[in-house]
Amino acid sequence: MADQISTAVTQVAAIDRRRFLSTGASTLAGAGLGASGLARAFPARAATVPSIPRKTVTLGTMPFTNHAWVVLMGRKGYLDEVGITLEPAEPKVILEHHAIPQLQNREIDMTTAYVGLITASIDKLPDIKPFHVYSYWAGNAILAHPDSDIKTVDEFIDEGLPWEDAARQTMLQLKDKQITVPVDPSTYPWMNLAYSFAGLTMDDSEVIRIEDPKAVQLGLAGRIPLAAPGGAVQIYQLQFQAGWKVVMSTGQMAKYVPTGTGTDINNVLNYDLFITTQDYIDNNRDTILRMSGAIYRTVDYIFGPQQGEALNTYAPFINAHAGSNLDAEAIKYIFEEVDPFYLWKDQERIWTDRDYSLNYRNIYEYQLQKYREAGTIADRDYDLDDFFQAKSIWEEMRAHKGTTERLLQKAGTESLSPEREELVKLAERHHEIYNFLDASRFAEAAFA
Repeated sequence: MADQISTAVTQVAAIDRRRFLSTGASTLAGAGLGASGLARAFPARAATVPSIPRKTVTLGTMPFTNHAWVVLMGRKGYLDEVGITLEPAEPKVILEHHAIPQLQNREIDMTTAYVGLITASIDKLPDIKPFHVYSYWAGNAILAHPDSDIKTVDEFIDEGLPWEDAARQTMLQLKDKQITVPVDPSTYPWMNLAYSFAGLTMDDSEVIRIEDPKAVQLGLAGRIPLAAPGGAVQIYQLQFQAGWKVVMSTGQMAKYVPTGTGTDINNVLNYDLFITTQDYIDNNRDTILRMSGAIYRTVDYIFGPQQGEALNTYAPFINAHAGSNLDAEAIKYIFEEVDPFYLWKDQERIWTDRDYSLNYRNIYEYQLQKYREAGTIADRDYDLDDFFQAKSIWEEMRAHKGTTERLLQKAGTESLSPEREELVKLAERHHEIYNFLDASRFAEAAFA
């Protein structure tokens, strides 16, 4: 019997960590310890040793720089380590107007998106929910051909005009001029805010609604004087690769207009995020928690010491799908200036700090009220906590993180068997990679 116990312990101690994640429970049971009545000599009963199940996910994304970076999650093995297999092996690149229909038809399980894709129809899309917020769009811009005689708001301000007069003169130049805008209306509130500085709306220009890549083609061919793309890639192409002038932008507004909670400037911003259906969340919550952890880990990779490697690995993928020619430097600019990202440490402000202008309530209570007043959506109350499932996912992850840290602190003060130490190491590993769900499960098993 002693030889049996020794052999079983040796078997488990020798298990590779990743293999242990999926085979731990069955290995312990197979060693005969559960039936031997000697479970006390082991770190936990066989039934209490966690395993991470394999889950297949179909992930969608859009051909935008601030979306398609999710390809790195699979390429780096971050999904595999938490039991997630993508099918197909890389994210399915879809157009924005296909995202919600494909979710509803279950062609994809989840996808990147931006809130503006949903809010204007929130009453008609009760099952579509964000589960992870990863950045916010701060890059709306109206650009003019470099040979155009249209002056920018910066030029008017440099001439000594105050903001109000400079903004008015800037936007008056656009009256009756041709300008391209995206087909999707999510940027239109920002456009109308810009036009409102001159008492106009975007319809006071000759608006051409086309996809962003086509707008760039027209711009580079000199066939349009103005463009207001919705994608960061196209803004970068026109501004930095073709030398177009920024006539008016969110950055300029934020620079010259006093900002604060509830102002128009702050409330034309939009989160970039992951969405799925409520049904998928209800039936696959653990998968959502693990996916969310892999997202945080990938963002850390993008903004960490290996940023150059991350962006150079990503560049060919986004260029192939967006028709762009971006290098690592261009992507870095987009990620840091046009679409600032939220790391784990930034999440608390989004969900709890009402003094933070980008708090979810400060932005979307305002926007939904505007849609209600305009008759765009039904005039009723909308529960933002129910809509933003990302908040409860973050809260649950924070709770698992706290549980893990308390137990790891306890482990540091106690003498544990080698088998229990192995579970503690697994808890530490998954805590490190933001997989707080399984980190807490391993930590709890170590003390079972």
